[in-house]
Amino acid sequence: MKVEFMTKEKDDNLIYVSASTDTMQAGFPELTADDWILVFLLANQKSEIRGKLMFVKELFIASNEIEQVSEDLKRVFKFYPGHYGPYSDVFENSLRKLEMSGAIVTREEIIDNKTRTIFEITDKGVKHIENTYERLPEIVKRKVSKLKRGADQLGYIGILKHVYTHYPEYAVRSRI
Repeated sequence: MKVEFMTKEKDDNLIYVSASTDTMQAGFPELTADDWILVFLLANQKSEIRGKLMFVKELFIASNEIEQVSEDLKRVFKFYPGHYGPYSDVFENSLRKLEMSGAIVTREEIIDNKTRTIFEITDKGVKHIENTYERLPEIVKRKVSKLKRGADQLGYIGILKHVYTHYPEYAVRSRI
């Protein structure tokens, strides 16, 4: 199977990033929703994730487009069609728990005239996930980082277009 994700280059041309998939490596750690959230926040040099919608869409895209983790993410997050495309109550509950434990921090920011929550991993969160992260196959770490960079480049509207175009069954209840 081939994994593809649309991203923008510096000259604003859209390109498709693709890679052939490897088989799952033995000893792949079993991750919880909390673990996956921390993995995504640790990936791409601990870059923040700008908005809850963006965060859940990144997890959803990974569950459909990164073969090595697809089934695990689907099992853990149980995505369903929500008012803004695919959503997960498990994701929402894990975010609250991680913030209360001090593993992540959030702040509010105005982006495109809307208030969005910005998510960052803390030193406590890094300590919690670093051993598990190191056991992930390199290809998974690279693909998650590449997905985060691509989502950042596409932005809010671009990520919605990607999800709604490729997964219309998750847009049936959408308000946008």
